[in-house]
Amino acid sequence: MKIRVGVVGAGIYGSVLINAYYGAHRRGDIEFVAVADISSDALAKIDKKYGIKGYLDYKEMYEKEHLDAVAIVTPDFLHEACVIDAANSGIHILVQKPLSTDIGAAERMIKAAKDNDVMLYVDFHKRFDPGHMHLRKAVKDKKLGEIEYGYVCMEDKILVPTEWFKSWAHNSSPVWFLGVHFFDLIYWILEEKPVRVYATGHKKKLASLGIDSYDSIQAKFEFPSGATVSIDSSWIIPNSFSSVVNQQIRLVGTDGMQEVDSQDRGVVAVFGSDDYSHVINPYGQLQVDDIDAGSVPTGYTIESMLYFLRLVNKMKRDNLTPITLQADYPTGDQALVSTIMCSKVHESVEKGKVLEITY
Repeated sequence: MKIRVGVVGAGIYGSVLINAYYGAHRRGDIEFVAVADISSDALAKIDKKYGIKGYLDYKEMYEKEHLDAVAIVTPDFLHEACVIDAANSGIHILVQKPLSTDIGAAERMIKAAKDNDVMLYVDFHKRFDPGHMHLRKAVKDKKLGEIEYGYVCMEDKILVPTEWFKSWAHNSSPVWFLGVHFFDLIYWILEEKPVRVYATGHKKKLASLGIDSYDSIQAKFEFPSGATVSIDSSWIIPNSFSSVVNQQIRLVGTDGMQEVDSQDRGVVAVFGSDDYSHVINPYGQLQVDDIDAGSVPTGYTIESMLYFLRLVNKMKRDNLTPITLQADYPTGDQALVSTIMCSKVHESVEKGKVLEITY
C-alpha cells in the first residue's frame, strides 16, 4: 500500500516541494493527498495546477487524511506546533532547515517525535550535492590528511529578505536562513561538533530599508581536532547578480585541499528579455521527462525531499521504526547541532567575544 502524504505550506519553497511530491505521486511512489496553507489563494493555485485537496487548517488535514508522512514548509519560527501536532498524530515528518530558530523548541520537537516513534527528518539538501558527497568521502578517506582550516561563503540576492520573505525576515537572519546549510554540512563532513566560535555581524542595508535583520554575519568555528572553519553568510548581494545564491566551500589539510564551487557549475545563459546573465546550476534542480510521469523535477535539492519518502515507504513496507531503520539521514538530533551553532553565533555577535559551545 502506498504511503499517504501531505504538505503544510504552499509558499515559494513549498511550491518546489509540492512539485517534487506530485512527480513522485505520478510515478506511483506515493499517494499525495492534501496541502494545508493559511492562504486560500495559494490553495486555489495548487488545486488548479495539481488537483490536490486543500485545507486552511493543517490540524484538520491531519485529522481527516490519515497521513503516513507530512512535509512542513512554513517559515522557520513556525515549525514547532506543526511538527509536534504531526508527531502526536503518529505522522512521520520532514521539516525544512533549520529545525527551529529556538533551542528549546527544537528539543521539544525531537522529544515529541521520539515519544511517538515517528521519523523527524530535516531537509538539509547540501548533504545530497555530489560535490559535497565527494568532499566528505575525501575527508573520511584521509585524502586531505588532517584538516587545518576551511572557508565557506553563502550569499543570497537582496530580493530574498526584501521581496520573497519581507513579512518575516525580521524573525530570521542570513545565518538562520543560509549559514545553517553549511553549519550542518561542516559538522557532517568533519564528523565532529565545534567547541568554540567568534562571530561579527552588520546591520546597515536592510536597516535602511526598514527591515530589522543582519545584512551579513561572519563566524569562525573551532573543532576538537583543532580545525577551524570560517563561514560568511549574507543576503544583500545586488539583484543583478547572476543567480539567486552564491556559495562555495574550501577545506585545507596537511596532505591536500579540495574546493566545491556550488554556484558556478559552468552553465551560463544570456536572454534578451533580461539585463544580466544567468549562472545556472542544473545539478540542484532540473525538469526532466519521465517515461511514466511526464515532466518532473530532479537534482540534489529534490533528491533530499524524495529520500524522506523512500525511508517512510521502507518503514511501512518492512514494518520498521526510526530506531530499527538502518539509514543515514539528517535527524532531529543532528539538526539540533546546527541550531545550537546558529544560536551561539548570534550570541557571539551580540557579546563581541569568543564563546564556548556545549551540547
